[in-house]
Amino acid sequence: MTGHVIHLNTEVEADPDTVWQVLTDLVHADHILRSVDSVELTSDGPYAAGTTWREKRTMFGHHGVEELEVTVAEAPHRTIHETRLGHDRIRTAYSLQSHTGERTKLLLTANIDIGERNRAESLMWNIWGGFSFDATRRMLTHDLEDIKAEAEQRIGGRSRLGSAS
Repeated sequence: MTGHVIHLNTEVEADPDTVWQVLTDLVHADHILRSVDSVELTSDGPYAAGTTWREKRTMFGHHGVEELEVTVAEAPHRTIHETRLGHDRIRTAYSLQSHTGERTKLLLTANIDIGERNRAESLMWNIWGGFSFDATRRMLTHDLEDIKAEAEQRIGGRSRLGSAS
């Protein structure tokens, strides 16, 4: 059972390849995204289905370290990653659509599956779920703003990381 679904999008003045590079730059995610405090890669190799990492941030009201796994990676068009928090599963999907010129429409869908919660957990969700929804929507909006800013700076040769990665 889905608890919440968040749909967001933004227009980026950069080509899909550059946006993809920023979106999948896990090594620098804590420098690109203001909501990420730290990142630790737990798998080897390039970004692909099966890539795993630990990330410290707040998502759907949960504060702390989450283990994430890429379940879909179709460069430079879409990626999905998932994490489990207790009984819940959170899935975040990004879609990149090329627009005229060097523009990309970046779409994000995040949802939380709360189907495995017990009655007490479900009751608490009904009471407090709206607060976590609002906080998570703001955080994901910031993520899109940060991805956009970094991609546009990389196009201009001015990455916030010092050099384009």
